[in-house]
Amino acid sequence: MLPLERNGLSAQQVKEALHMVHGVSRMRFRYDLLDSNNQFKRTLTNVLSASVTHDALADIKRRAKFTIVDDGTIDFLSDRIKPYVLLDVPASPNVPGSKPGVAEFPLGVFLLTTPPRKARADGSVIREVEAYDLGQVLRDDKVTDRYTVPAGSNYIKAVSDVLTSAGITMQNLAPTDKVLPADRDWEPGTSKAQIVNDLLAAINYFSLWFDGDGYAVARPYTNPASRPVDYVYRNDEESVILPEVEQALDLFDVPNRWVVYTSEADGVPLRSVYTNDNPSSPTSTVRRGRVITAPPIQVEAPDQETLDSIARRIAFEQSQVYEKVQFETAIMPIHTHMDVLRFEFKALGLSENYLETGWSFDLRVGARMKHTVRRLIYL
Repeated sequence: MLPLERNGLSAQQVKEALHMVHGVSRMRFRYDLLDSNNQFKRTLTNVLSASVTHDALADIKRRAKFTIVDDGTIDFLSDRIKPYVLLDVPASPNVPGSKPGVAEFPLGVFLLTTPPRKARADGSVIREVEAYDLGQVLRDDKVTDRYTVPAGSNYIKAVSDVLTSAGITMQNLAPTDKVLPADRDWEPGTSKAQIVNDLLAAINYFSLWFDGDGYAVARPYTNPASRPVDYVYRNDEESVILPEVEQALDLFDVPNRWVVYTSEADGVPLRSVYTNDNPSSPTSTVRRGRVITAPPIQVEAPDQETLDSIARRIAFEQSQVYEKVQFETAIMPIHTHMDVLRFEFKALGLSENYLETGWSFDLRVGARMKHTVRRLIYL
């Protein structure tokens, strides 16, 4: 489960407040101004509106927008903003000895752009600021010479060294005992984001992301099917799900025949055709009553047996589709990156585990939080 306990409050108390078990939840928002080293400077009082978006499939995963009254005290080139959701949590009759308090949920540390200043009718000047998490630092910082990680280097130590060289010292990296089997290098001009993610991909880690406190996080890849559920949403008496839920499963263009071939200058060309004629598969030639052929694919293979196995693998991979579900809830500021959610919604007959690939909400009382989740289906 996602860690709900915070600020001396129990997970049960926080969950009850989020689900409004004891009445409408009360939320406020805070915006801390940080310096270029992520050190606190002051709390801002000139933010008029804001929103935060997390897209797990994007290069820069967390983004924000701030409408700010420009009072001349923010250095847009070096300062950063760290927004929070503040949730008033009452004492719970279900938690003996509980006391009321405020649960704080940090939403990220954001670099600021320098947009135009706009004068308003009341004489104030505002800026509408696009902001990006610290992944932007790694994307902007590029190596000026060929960068080499020598054989025998620990992968995560190498990742940490790149992060530190970019000024990112707040790191939460899962250790590994794996080392590079040979030297690996990158051309001048390669971004440090590319180097970090190449190293992580080599040991089957997720790409790097930044959490609500601004820490760089690296974790080994785990199949969502084998992970425990992080949070459950169901439309019951404590539901925070809004009624507009959309489910999409587009099978229209999924192929059911594949042609794979070799083109050897010094040998006999080979060809393999694989057809999905499985009656239990909804996209098979049998079920659909027609053939949908994928574009032919050229590969390298030493013999017909290998080519046939490659064709089967390609067919398997291209027969995987995602069921996508989009839904909205009240603001639930507990989510991080690639959370596994159990989503149960009776009207659409949904009761499955999904991987959350995106979420977003405006930082205002009564706003809706948008969630995008998906589930891999093998056809």
